[in-house]
Amino acid sequence: MISRLCFFVLLLVLSVSSCFGEGIRGVWFTTNWGLDWPQGVYDEAKQKEAIVKSLDRLKKAHFNLVFFQVQANGDVAWDSKYQPAMSAITGDGSRRLKYDVCRFVIDECHKRGMKCHAWVVPFMVGANKRIQAYDRNPVAHPAKKHKKWCVLFEKNYYLDPGLPEVRKYVVDVYKELLTRYDFDGLHLDYTRYPGLAFPDAKSFQKHNPRKLKKDEWRRSNINSFVAAVNKMAKSVRPGIVVGSAPIGTYRNTGKYKNATAYESYCQDPVAWVRSGDNELIVPQMYWGEDKGFSSHIDTWVKEAKGANVVVGLAPYRIAESGWKAGDVVKLMNTALKKRGVKGVCFFRAEHVLGNHREVKKLYNTLVNTPLR
Repeated sequence: MISRLCFFVLLLVLSVSSCFGEGIRGVWFTTNWGLDWPQGVYDEAKQKEAIVKSLDRLKKAHFNLVFFQVQANGDVAWDSKYQPAMSAITGDGSRRLKYDVCRFVIDECHKRGMKCHAWVVPFMVGANKRIQAYDRNPVAHPAKKHKKWCVLFEKNYYLDPGLPEVRKYVVDVYKELLTRYDFDGLHLDYTRYPGLAFPDAKSFQKHNPRKLKKDEWRRSNINSFVAAVNKMAKSVRPGIVVGSAPIGTYRNTGKYKNATAYESYCQDPVAWVRSGDNELIVPQMYWGEDKGFSSHIDTWVKEAKGANVVVGLAPYRIAESGWKAGDVVKLMNTALKKRGVKGVCFFRAEHVLGNHREVKKLYNTLVNTPLR
């Protein structure tokens, strides 16, 4: 039985690798607040034109994977019966989409030989202002329709992962998505607890039959959810790649004292890859060697046991922290030299394609640096 399981997991890993013969160069394409797209533009023709232009430029810079954000804060980029259409795309929280956004983006990626993964945010449903924007939408926002499932934490509402009905609901949302669209992958982001002080005492008391400690119980809830998502995804669309973007530090080693996926956010992506529920992990390593960049890559590769590790890079630090293009390029090269690293991914598209002088330098470097 164990040997069969190992063989199955190996096949999954090889299937992902075969999709990216030259390695992976990916980008997070953000629709939350319209940051990367559509950036306050609500005309259909102009939105499509912007997508085409962005994908053309990404292709020129040798990108072969786009994580297109189809869910942000309980709002989505497809015509759903569960959650309203993103106001960032429609321009008004009461409206439905004017056209099939997911179909258009998938097709345009595929025309350029690029993979397109649906980037989703399972449990975060946003602050009051965001939620109220959808009061007149024919599809009720989940924070209104399922108010009893939601918990307020640090000014944002979250669906409580400790409730079995919440986990089933979110899986159903993604089943609707994958039934309609041939995305190459499903990419889980913020698949964790938002902090150790998250007020979930009621669900902990009610749904803890094994009497686990709270952190163990929380990790178990998230693990169960990821397993259910993977099972559903494979049943609906065999061959789809299920992956995630975990916190950049799994567990600290040596002198480092970063916030960690495992302890700080009750997130155990190593368990997901070892069980075969994730074939691709993209840890968000948004810092430099001062925070243990190389050391933590080594941890991910070691713990992932052969699964596909893609290192998430932070060109946004150019605008926010004064980084230079060379800082990002140096980290990219460091990551790609590591045995077991399948590629890199950049957060986010504007910080690869934008007009900042250092961003332009980064883009030109990528154009002149083919995949390895």
